[in-house]
Amino acid sequence: MRYTRLVIAAGVGTLLLTGCAEGGREGANTAAAHGGSAAREVVTEADIVLPVSAYFFTPEQQALVDTAHSTLASDCMKRFGFDWPVTKAEPVKVVSRRYGVVSEKVAAERGYHMIPSAGGDEHAEGAVSGAAKLPPAAYMVYGAKGGKAGSGGIYQGKDIPEGGCIGEAGRKLGLDKVQNPAKGKIGLLSIDFSSYGQAQKMPEFIKSQGAWASCMKKAGYQYTGFLQSAEKFALQGNSASPQEKAVAKADVKCKQETKLATVLLRLESQIQNDYIERNAAGFAEIKKDQDAVVKSAYEALAN
Repeated sequence: MRYTRLVIAAGVGTLLLTGCAEGGREGANTAAAHGGSAAREVVTEADIVLPVSAYFFTPEQQALVDTAHSTLASDCMKRFGFDWPVTKAEPVKVVSRRYGVVSEKVAAERGYHMIPSAGGDEHAEGAVSGAAKLPPAAYMVYGAKGGKAGSGGIYQGKDIPEGGCIGEAGRKLGLDKVQNPAKGKIGLLSIDFSSYGQAQKMPEFIKSQGAWASCMKKAGYQYTGFLQSAEKFALQGNSASPQEKAVAKADVKCKQETKLATVLLRLESQIQNDYIERNAAGFAEIKKDQDAVVKSAYEALAN
């Protein structure tokens, strides 16, 4: 279960969806994920790495934490006499669609359609289906269904942990510190979303988007916003039509000619780096708490 990956995409539409890696340089520009601000060319989706990415779990860390969370919750359930299954999570590689499609290969093969994400919610679904034969009370103790999260309670004379067994597991890992809005950390991480809108109001981007629109017009397509074509086709059917692929290829070609994605990434990186520097203490605390969670996850799985 992915309790720990904060996704801030409200208002950005469908284009921040993630899926399996679709090609490109896997792991490219990892230095940029640790606060680097050097301008770099966006050629594939793998090139879109922002400074704030350093303050989220990596796919490998997320899988480790998810597995430890499931293990601790299962151990808790055993205290109440329930054999709740443990789900081993696998790393889910993701590809950014933050700027729409930017790769020629993806445009030609898939248009604006995503590869379905491997893993993800299937882990949670698998755990619940594996416990389907347990009595309804098990779900109350677990904290997922049938009970009021955070209310605790008693089952057969034993106190149910606050938030059920998943709540207890989260606290043992330290997830409450990572996710507690009262500590302001989620607010700090909202720069992952707000920089997106801020960058698009800057003159350099506006000029680049105008050039992109002119390029698309020459190709026979009338779009004024760089995500309009993706929004039109992304949810049409289960696969890309020849028309969609043609538009996507023109879109990518125009993005490359006008450097639109490269400009947007550079502007967002500048905004995020400045913000992280101004809030250095808060981001250092985020990193410290995340490191503690990863350490606790290793310890939980070693026992």
